[in-house]
Amino acid sequence: MLRSVEQRGHEAVSLKNQPWRISDNGTADEVRALFGQLVRASPQNIALTPSTSYAISQAAHNILRSGRVSSGEIILVLQNQMSSNVYAWQRICRESGARLVAVPQPQPDEEADRQPKRQRTDSSLSGMVLSPWDHALEAAIRLHAQSTRIAVVAVPHFLWTDGSGPINLHRLRSVLDEVMQGQRTVLVVDATQSLGVVPIQAESWGIDWLACSVHKWLFGPYGLSLVYVAPEWSQEPVTEPIVQDEHNRLGADGDICLPFDLDVPGYSEDFQEGAKKFDAGGRVNPILMPMVARALKQVLDWHPDRISTTLAPLTAQCAEGATRMGLHVPSWHAPHFLGIGPNVEDIDGEIQGHDPPCSQSLAAERWADAAAANMKRNGIHVSSRAGVLRVAPHVYNLPSDIDAFLSALATFRRNHR
Repeated sequence: MLRSVEQRGHEAVSLKNQPWRISDNGTADEVRALFGQLVRASPQNIALTPSTSYAISQAAHNILRSGRVSSGEIILVLQNQMSSNVYAWQRICRESGARLVAVPQPQPDEEADRQPKRQRTDSSLSGMVLSPWDHALEAAIRLHAQSTRIAVVAVPHFLWTDGSGPINLHRLRSVLDEVMQGQRTVLVVDATQSLGVVPIQAESWGIDWLACSVHKWLFGPYGLSLVYVAPEWSQEPVTEPIVQDEHNRLGADGDICLPFDLDVPGYSEDFQEGAKKFDAGGRVNPILMPMVARALKQVLDWHPDRISTTLAPLTAQCAEGATRMGLHVPSWHAPHFLGIGPNVEDIDGEIQGHDPPCSQSLAAERWADAAAANMKRNGIHVSSRAGVLRVAPHVYNLPSDIDAFLSALATFRRNHR
């Protein structure tokens, strides 16, 4: 989080001691407009929710209400996909009789693995060479479409565990439209791991719902996920927010309260226009909004292309150093983070050191857990995720930081064996 964002937070928190001074002052609309610029969409199509899991749950709820998923149809996700974009689909499948299908993570080609690729991240991303995830997804789509309808594809832009990807979202929509022949598949995207570094054009790429938590690469605080909702979902009469509340009702702007109507009895149920219909319950958070507005302004000022250009050499330095050690890195990975996994010798060492012997996947997880703990003791903070070390250089890092990480990783491997 930027220091300027932190300062806005302190100022906003202090206002709570004089709540009569608090007013929205258009900050929420400013956040919608700034996020709209980032995803190339109208501010009218941006909703405010407390988390990406909330946003995805709301999308799933309305997809089911609209009759867009039925018994026997398929919802596609990726293996090891972030749970916030999986749990809601598990529930929808239980309720509807649809079937959840996970596309297995592509197995790396050994030669390609020794030559990790640094991603292009400019606006021509949609025309770049396809990643292994693109090929795996298209194969799964074409296979399953032979026997049933694919109702939903819910995916990230990059896999959160190891940075593998990207998924070419623009082409994915084209493939779905071609294969489903007029039976539109709903495309739901969790962009939390990349938006702010890698450009996304939500509207022109045919995305139906896109959610992004602001605490990652939007440099903001915890507690807010910004959501793009394609206009047809706001205009659909059967869609609704998952929390019944006054603030997203027509006429209830700011501190204006709707009158109680004895003839109803109750309050007017007409929704505000556009994606405000899907705002979470409660008034707009007067602490978060100024912080998020400040953060989004900085992201737009720096611009995602420039942020990725800054981070890509550091990530490539990580990948090249790990590859020289014989460790595994994805052959296609994000410009701003990647996963480093153990090699065969590391895995064999973990298996032999465990009684009774464990599986290869559990051995990889044990290795990554031990490596992350060792890094932390050396003042280097990386995460253990699904059997790999997730390494995410940030804009404050220098090449010397990467050198320190690689040196510590080499020392860990020697000592751990």
